[in-house]
Amino acid sequence: MIGYKALTIKYLFEIPVYRLGESDYYKKLIDYKNSINSKMSVPMSDAYLHKQYGGDWRYNEIIGFLLFYRYGSNQIRCDYTETDSVKKTRTRKKVFEKISDRYCTQLFATSSSNIYRKNHEKCCRTLRDPIEKEESRFG
Repeated sequence: MIGYKALTIKYLFEIPVYRLGESDYYKKLIDYKNSINSKMSVPMSDAYLHKQYGGDWRYNEIIGFLLFYRYGSNQIRCDYTETDSVKKTRTRKKVFEKISDRYCTQLFATSSSNIYRKNHEKCCRTLRDPIEKEESRFG
């Protein structure tokens, strides 16, 4: 085709979305360990209870991902992928579903250096909006 230009996609970065904050998770883990051990004559292994509760927060409490990418020469987009469960609970069996381009699509100019600052501010706002939206849902 004459005059046809293929759109390019460049992935920028990905941000995990957590069910709850790290400190809250570890407080609940400590409460869980204490409640189990209070019923036992001999305390159970800390490592065993840690694994039973769900392991480390960083990888096991993720419920979604925000994936930012450049689409074509002048758009920033963000895809959101989340677990398919209605209620977000502590679980180790997750299935993630992609929800395409739900969070943002932002055009920005690439031709003029005079509008660099304006583009930069718009780009920062575009990147910040989906993050703030997720923080308000789960924060």
